[in-house]
Amino acid sequence: MSGNGLYTPDQAAIDTRWIQPWSEAFRAQRDIGLRVPISFHTVPAVSLTQACFTNNQYEHNAFQKCFSNLLGVGFRKFVVDTYWDPLRKVWSLCPVELPRSNEDSSNDGDVPVETGPVVVPSSDTLMADIPLSTIALPPGAQKRQETSAPASASASSFAASSSVVLSLSSSPTLSSSTSAATPTIIDFPNPNGPPLLQIGSYNCTSLTTLGLLTGILEDFLETTATTTGAALILFSFNINAASSLTDPDAPAPYLSQDQLPGSEQRLSSVLQGNLSDDIYRPSSLSDQRANLDSSWYNVDWNNLPLEGYFEDSTNADGNVFTRSGWPTEAYMEFQDLYRLVASYGTVAPQMGEYKIEEDSDYIFPPRTLMKEVATSIGTDGRVTSGCLFNPSDDTIHFANSSWAISSAPQLDVSGNPDLLSPIPSINNITACGITPLLNQTLAGTTADKNPLPYAEYVHSTLWSFAPGQPLNTTSEDDSNSNRCVVMMKSPYPSRWRVSDCRESHRVACHDPSEPYNWIVSSSATTYDNADSYCAPPYRFSVPHTALENSHLFSAFQSATPDSKDTEALYVNLNSIGTPDCWVVGKNGTCPYLPTTETDRTKIVVVPTVAAVIIFLMAAMTFFVKCAANRRENKRGRKRRLVGGWEYEGVPS
Repeated sequence: MSGNGLYTPDQAAIDTRWIQPWSEAFRAQRDIGLRVPISFHTVPAVSLTQACFTNNQYEHNAFQKCFSNLLGVGFRKFVVDTYWDPLRKVWSLCPVELPRSNEDSSNDGDVPVETGPVVVPSSDTLMADIPLSTIALPPGAQKRQETSAPASASASSFAASSSVVLSLSSSPTLSSSTSAATPTIIDFPNPNGPPLLQIGSYNCTSLTTLGLLTGILEDFLETTATTTGAALILFSFNINAASSLTDPDAPAPYLSQDQLPGSEQRLSSVLQGNLSDDIYRPSSLSDQRANLDSSWYNVDWNNLPLEGYFEDSTNADGNVFTRSGWPTEAYMEFQDLYRLVASYGTVAPQMGEYKIEEDSDYIFPPRTLMKEVATSIGTDGRVTSGCLFNPSDDTIHFANSSWAISSAPQLDVSGNPDLLSPIPSINNITACGITPLLNQTLAGTTADKNPLPYAEYVHSTLWSFAPGQPLNTTSEDDSNSNRCVVMMKSPYPSRWRVSDCRESHRVACHDPSEPYNWIVSSSATTYDNADSYCAPPYRFSVPHTALENSHLFSAFQSATPDSKDTEALYVNLNSIGTPDCWVVGKNGTCPYLPTTETDRTKIVVVPTVAAVIIFLMAAMTFFVKCAANRRENKRGRKRRLVGGWEYEGVPS
């Protein structure tokens, strides 16, 4: 299925994420966590309001570029402020109602309109020129946002222009919280779509909607629908009422039942329009939790969830169940074929009559995907309180570590950052097992104008390979040179680098029944002998999450208190068999090599940006299952030719 053309990231954004060494580092981190429940992953998170809509500017071309760049640099969790506009009856990202075109004969009651200069958003997003509102934001006023074009809208429909003569419906249901006089709307004609309207403190276009967001997301999912590019995307929707057009800078009015969305206009309907096949639903979670033997446990042994991340029990009918567990990313993406999870965040009092439970088929209840953790950050970027890592406690505390998230401290980053220098506070929040939420505008610019500060933020959430790692290798290189992985003490404590497999290092040993129980071998050896240096129940292993990595590094420091900073520790990851194809275990086989089974080869041969492929040995099973378990409603999709093969990839 071809994309809709709405996902249009800058090349500068793509180059920070999808070329070496970053592409390998991000894929390796995804792959080693495939068997961990998704609730324990730390991912880069961002508020769209802060990253895209600074200075109350809500122009659709700028938003399209901004959201595309945020996806392109690697953000995985998004907090979206969306506003129900009862005048247009759409979910908007703009915080104020917009008038409807007077082509609708039902509109009467003219609104004063003045025409401003033509707005021409530059193709060079660093120089995008959008006029700022000339009206000062009242003290205490909050930014808001706007919504959706039809869910099935195409790229051409988003680019269509609309009339510049506007009018306001005389519907008596539209009320203002104050008796302020009707404001004058300033209309800035736009050759790339409908005009930019200045209404009070806000500059908005009618296409800056939730429908545009889902259209961009649909195209992104199609673009990354490969086994090497796929990743879960998480959304938390804060729902609000749009401020009244007649008093745009006042608090939004409380909406009555007849002003709220109808059954075909609900938030879940917008998501279903473009993304119904990709959304993991609450009913799926309930069904899978109720019978693990027919869901998460009904896989090959090497695809089972890692032990210790949720508790299970057996009911009177003999069914194994869990009350609190979540599926692994491997199960969701490569067996169930889902790429998205959505939940409500906050619900504004003005939307109190909106029954969110009627969206429960597609959207999880409020705060499901976010358990806020209060953290304090020192001037050196260290987490001084709130960290979930405790070196003396290797037990999992489900209540506060699942879906843990904390807002990032105020950051001072450059508009031209050094991507090899992580932001200390973000790196340390991640090492604490907490997702850092970016709730501010970086370097004084939105991501459409400059994605690089946002890329630096995403890079700072990497907890595995150190900046610049893994180093590139070729098929002509020695099969041991730079083919193994070690944890180091310096210059990037707890991070990984490549190593010659013939070097002698201590070994990382893990008790598979206790995720945070790590020890270090008492003596050093080569990678080839590492398995025998871990006594049962411990096994030579590799950390699967940021918090596991912190526990291993603590054990490493305790075991070698007097060692030099140059000492390193083997973790169980290598590319001995195939250059740049990282697998677990010395006998691991790269799943992308051609085999005699033609159908299997078609499934697993997937090119990457730099013709580099990386995946775990266990992933082979997932790819084969992609063909066998594809949902019935996706079988009609066209296949894409990838590297000469017909490949369906991970559906988008």
